[in-house]
Amino acid sequence: MATAALLVLTATAAIAQPQAPAAVTQQDDWKIAIYPIFAWVPLGIDIEVELPPFEGGGGGAGAIVDGRFDGAFLAGFSAAKGLFRIDSDGLWAAVGGDRPERPFLRVDVDAFYFHLTGGVKVVKDLYITGGVRRMALKYNVALGDLPEFERKPGVWDPLLGLGWHGYYNRLEVHATFEGGGFGVGTDVEYAGSFRLDWKPLSHFGLIGGYSYLYFELSDERAARTFTVKQTLHGPVVGIGLYF
Repeated sequence: MATAALLVLTATAAIAQPQAPAAVTQQDDWKIAIYPIFAWVPLGIDIEVELPPFEGGGGGAGAIVDGRFDGAFLAGFSAAKGLFRIDSDGLWAAVGGDRPERPFLRVDVDAFYFHLTGGVKVVKDLYITGGVRRMALKYNVALGDLPEFERKPGVWDPLLGLGWHGYYNRLEVHATFEGGGFGVGTDVEYAGSFRLDWKPLSHFGLIGGYSYLYFELSDERAARTFTVKQTLHGPVVGIGLYF
């Protein structure tokens, strides 16, 4: 009887032993991802420009009919712990488009974007986010018989948005939506993305998804305002490293 009582007491003590610290430690571990190769292929490219008046003549406006993608490179980083999350990525892209007549229009854009956001988890896997996007752009525009126009606007856009980041064993699901600009940088900006990270190995994954970016920008130099409305959207593919 004494031996049985001792066994019962031992089992009871083991069951009653608090398990929370181990769970908290696991939950509070950093989740870090580096995306060294992360290509965005903007299959949908829409650009509408309005040129300021030139000396001795008026300006003009128009939108491209056929988009042109010359190349892009995207890399990213994310870190999450507890209630907090940080995401950043950088993009270089060369895009453009043409309109053969009514009158002729050609637009070439060399663009660099840097994006940084911080998020706070409000419910399971859902974050409220805030951050900034730096856009450094170079536009070369040929419109009809007007002289070729070049402008290099650069802006910092404040951003507010939502992010969903779910971790399911070997699969991660990431979805974001942001709005910004507010007249501080661009007049308005909307961006969204959906991405799946499939991890066949614990520290290596394959990335697939879709990304969208739209902005309206007014750039004034010497009382001559250049305006542009631009949309880029298309699939993203790449690899991820996880720690």
